[in-house]
Amino acid sequence: MVAHRHRFHKELRYSILLLILSCTVSLLVAEVVARIFFPISDGRDNVTIDGTPVKEWFEPGTVYRQVSNEYDAVTTITDKGHRVPGVDGNPDVIFIGDSFTYGYGLRDDETFSRIYCQQLQLACVNLGMPGSGTLKQVERLEQYITQWHWKPKQVKLFFFGMSGSFSAGNDFVDNYDRYTREHAAQADVQRSGDAQALRAEPTVGLTERIIALQTSVLGHSTLMRLVKYYWGPMLKSLLVADPGNERMATALQATLESLARLDELSRRVGFGYHIYLLVPVQDIIRGTYGETLEKLNSVSPKPVIPTAQLFLDSPQNYYYAFDGHFNAEGSRRVAQFLVSSESGLLIDDRRK
Repeated sequence: MVAHRHRFHKELRYSILLLILSCTVSLLVAEVVARIFFPISDGRDNVTIDGTPVKEWFEPGTVYRQVSNEYDAVTTITDKGHRVPGVDGNPDVIFIGDSFTYGYGLRDDETFSRIYCQQLQLACVNLGMPGSGTLKQVERLEQYITQWHWKPKQVKLFFFGMSGSFSAGNDFVDNYDRYTREHAAQADVQRSGDAQALRAEPTVGLTERIIALQTSVLGHSTLMRLVKYYWGPMLKSLLVADPGNERMATALQATLESLARLDELSRRVGFGYHIYLLVPVQDIIRGTYGETLEKLNSVSPKPVIPTAQLFLDSPQNYYYAFDGHFNAEGSRRVAQFLVSSESGLLIDDRRK
């Protein structure tokens, strides 16, 4: 009996070792095949028309290309240092937001700000800024209004976020990061009972660690890049990093203060504004976009306008699988929604 059990364990170990070896060899072969027959790059670059790398995103009066394995998009920066559309005089509408508003991966004529303004024949400005949080977006708006003495009729803020995930690009995350960084630097906060909570590193879960490792993995494996290229939306929906109650509460407080700043600016300058929610593809696939809307509404000075309903028929068809931003069709849907929502209405809806 003992000898039989020993033989069984030995055979089991051998089988497991053989399985691991087979899987390793298969993955290595698949990696080689992918590199030879399906070469695909990681990430994206901004380059001039002739291919020279561009360092500055908003160098006034420049034209460059956004290049990745999914797009090659000509991008024009106005002489005022923001992406087109732009104006010589006073704008009717100003768009603010992050990379989704800027038009990551989209040609100038494919951004929803450009489509909307052309169809309604409005003078518009796109102040979208990749990697920015809400406060930075409002500060950028105020800077341009002050510098160019603009008196816009309306401002459209596009908030990109997901309350159930704490991954890069999420405006909730950007707001949280800036809020904790700035408050931790203040002496009075550091002396308060909340100082330790602000300075402490949040507990990072397994899923969040896996997501953080993807940059390194994608940088070294063509096979993994190929998998993400074809099944990106589904992978994003499976790997979601829960922010936890404490981090989400701080992110909401930061967002509340940032939106209050926009509300105050609108009253001071005299423009109307709308807040729109853009969600990542995984929020739609998981069916959690309603929770994100509820969270944002809880800290917004006015009702937030949702957009997830525009993509429910087939979410993956409206986002770049690898990049995660809107593709041209996704951007067009947002533009048409904006046009249909405001057709027949007075655009000069200044707050009283």
